Amino acid sequence: MALLRTALAATLGLALAGTVAAQTRVDRTLSIPASGAPVIASPHAAVVAPPPQSIAPAPSVPRGPSGSYAADAMGATILAKNADYETTFSISTPVPPGASISNVSWRYGLSEKPVGFEAVLCWNNRQRCWNVTNNASGSTGAFNGKDAAQPFTLHYRVKGGGQLGPPARGEMNQVIVTYNLPG
Repeated sequence: MALLRTALAATLGLALAGTVAAQTRVDRTLSIPASGAPVIASPHAAVVAPPPQSIAPAPSVPRGPSGSYAADAMGATILAKNADYETTFSISTPVPPGASISNVSWRYGLSEKPVGFEAVLCWNNRQRCWNVTNNASGSTGAFNGKDAAQPFTLHYRVKGGGQLGPPARGEMNQVIVTYNLPG
């Protein structure tokens, strides 16, 4: 397990040699109110994980065979306030059927974080989302037990009135999904 954590940490720190083309789009469906819990107004119901009360390790689960994949995607440049931006992480390696998520790590970047910036990491077409506004990188067990073959997306926006100012240029974003194999 320690070796896997070391490998994941090394993966996050390495320069991104090959990148998967990012699919970005702008829509107007995501809003995170001041309370910090995202509200997603879309035809798809979303389950938003509440913010953690304290940062504690995920409960220990018996470990069997496991695997992981990393997906990289370039973030969009934020040009306007109150517009939603989405980055889709494509899964480039096959995930075995029945594999379940045991941890998700992420990293996103912008040239600068404008006032009012919000970010949410979502799994499987927004069926479950995790607020990552205050953490440009980290890991969570919020998606544990979910199907590892389903994609992740990063949704972000800048709320507020008036002009944005200079555009916030998107940088390389990444998710690393660790999963348990069935059996």
